[in-house]
Amino acid sequence: MGPVNLDDIPGGSLCVIDTNVLLYAEQGVSAQAQRLLRRCARGELSAILPQTVWQGLTHKLMLAEAMTKRLIAGGNPAGRLAAKPDAIRGLSLHRAKVQALVDLGIGFESCTLTDLTKTAFGLQEKYGLLTNDAMVLAVTIRLKADALVSGDKAFHEVTEVAVHAPTDLRVVWPQ
Repeated sequence: MGPVNLDDIPGGSLCVIDTNVLLYAEQGVSAQAQRLLRRCARGELSAILPQTVWQGLTHKLMLAEAMTKRLIAGGNPAGRLAAKPDAIRGLSLHRAKVQALVDLGIGFESCTLTDLTKTAFGLQEKYGLLTNDAMVLAVTIRLKADALVSGDKAFHEVTEVAVHAPTDLRVVWPQ
């Protein structure tokens, strides 16, 4: 069975949210993702982001901010930005966006060594997941969360937890 859409997550559920769903909400390409965050803000759902998601999201938002401000362009954006520490110091929008999630009540869950060595490695073997995806799933399982919320197709075969994904993605192609 594949994932169920985000609007069908029962009220009161504990949700672990993956980076891509947060980006879909931010970019306005999924109304379901935006409604999910509003439900979290109203306290209808409890949301947790594993440490890897907070880090990955912050990194992607920082790179997007630098590209929007035309501080970097071309391949290897992280490498290009790393070579410009003064530019990094001047970036702040990504931090404000992350703080807004904190202000919504989105929780932070540290990843443990046991998550990695005892759970994530086994999930990699079982499902063929990349390390960060396996860590997200490991934390979801440890927390006994009601839902893993991700648009990542790698989670479609997961049986340990209910997987919910946006089914309304609107792809905007560059002109």
